[in-house]
Amino acid sequence: MDLVNQFIENYRKKYTFYENAGRLAAKQLETALQSAGIRAIVTSRAKNPGRLKYKTFHRNAERETPYKNMREIYDDMFDLAGVRVSLYFPGDRDKADALISDLFTVMEKKQFPEQSKTPTYNKRFSGYWANHYRVHISEENISPNQKKYVQARIEIQVASVLMHAWSEVEHDLVYKPLQGTLSDEELAILDELNGLVLAGEIALERLQNAGNERIRNKNAEFGSQYELASYLYNYLSNNFRPEDIELRMGNIELLFRLISRLKMNTVKEIQPVLKSVKFEKDRRNISQQIIDQIITGNEKRYARSCGTAGRAEARTAARPPAISSASGCLWSACSTASPTGIPRSCGAPSISTP
Repeated sequence: MDLVNQFIENYRKKYTFYENAGRLAAKQLETALQSAGIRAIVTSRAKNPGRLKYKTFHRNAERETPYKNMREIYDDMFDLAGVRVSLYFPGDRDKADALISDLFTVMEKKQFPEQSKTPTYNKRFSGYWANHYRVHISEENISPNQKKYVQARIEIQVASVLMHAWSEVEHDLVYKPLQGTLSDEELAILDELNGLVLAGEIALERLQNAGNERIRNKNAEFGSQYELASYLYNYLSNNFRPEDIELRMGNIELLFRLISRLKMNTVKEIQPVLKSVKFEKDRRNISQQIIDQIITGNEKRYARSCGTAGRAEARTAARPPAISSASGCLWSACSTASPTGIPRSCGAPSISTP
């Protein structure tokens, strides 16, 4: 048996490992995106052995020196476990970028389109717009029985829902031609579809901006953590320089639940709170700072946020609770934290892997 076929047989035995690694990373990322108020569809997969065999033979033929051993092949195959993030709004790519950098150990990042790469055909439109990341799961975000997945290299692809749909079609037809080379007419149609997708992304950005404008109204009520997150991103971006503030949003879902409970889920109620927070002087995430500002020094709010235990503490406290305990109480009230650091009852799904 030649080396490539040996590699494929070995990979088949490890397929479940890569499938579970991708699923674990996807669950962590899906939870973090939801908590941060970023709308997206997150999926995962392990590389199909048949596709991998085709790719490995193709790469081996293109190399100046053929693969010498199985380790070389594994080192060259960076997407055996993959996660796809399909954003509702293309403008959220930078937000997802910051979140991925916090959640995973990022080994490499690639941005598309690659200007230096010559198109495979005469395109009129710019093609694939996305960010790709090669990452490892962070050991601090998993349970002891999941530590084996830290060694897996995982590729995360982030693009809009529309762009992912187009790229799936184009990639399979152009770069994996199982039934022959495409005609000029077929390539022209793919290019035309790409133009429609890019126009669709512009429409999605306009839709997002229209929603943001609606929320800016002082009488507007936040209907979900997504609307609250959108408002906070815009408020902070407009009032602080990028070098003065780190837009790590934290658990916006938890913040939304708090302000809803306190009847503060309107622009009119939240604006004074935001103006009183010294964001540029603090390294905690945004939601923690806002929660502490809302609760600290106000016994009624503190008691309502912490439940019965909070009321007892509030009564016996000689002075308002410290900043460190204010948001901490709310977190503990939500139940035990998951391996991702986000309370399960606050929106985080349970993550189960062998």
